[in-house]
Amino acid sequence: MKIRFLILTLFFPICFSITAQEDPYQEDIITYLNNNGTRDQYSGAYDSMFEVLKQQFSVSNVPDNVWKDLQKDKDKSLDEIVKFLTFAYRNHFTREEINQLNTFYQTPAAKQMTIDPSVLSETEQAEITAFYSSALGKKIEEKRNDLTNDIVEISEHWSRDLFAEKMSKLVKLGYSTGH
Repeated sequence: MKIRFLILTLFFPICFSITAQEDPYQEDIITYLNNNGTRDQYSGAYDSMFEVLKQQFSVSNVPDNVWKDLQKDKDKSLDEIVKFLTFAYRNHFTREEINQLNTFYQTPAAKQMTIDPSVLSETEQAEITAFYSSALGKKIEEKRNDLTNDIVEISEHWSRDLFAEKMSKLVKLGYSTGH
């Protein structure tokens, strides 16, 4: 596990320094991650992190304008995590498979599944079941643990760095947690 993390840690900066632009495969994965709700999940995580920071710095009475300033880079930060996640997906799925996932997540059934699966119609449930019964659906299930492990490592790294960066900025501005 530590070797995988070391490889991922060394691999990401190299990949980002080599290519300033996304290649078409990476763009397809980014589209997929935006369509399947991943970006929205990280947006929620970003906002939740600020709630934790606000609680920790509550004794400092940090003004709203400081919080807003700290959150100005939200889109950039979300772009960063999505780009990092593309490497996990690249390790497990071909470009053709990613395009198949994109096609699936463009369907009304998949869109509803990402919004609120509890209100799926029987027809939509059947479409989703058919997709997950396909060869790609079976591969998704087969790769689930390895992909999840990669995503967890990437997510932990991103959230830890983001939290430390924001906390450091608050401390440099003269605010404290009161501890």
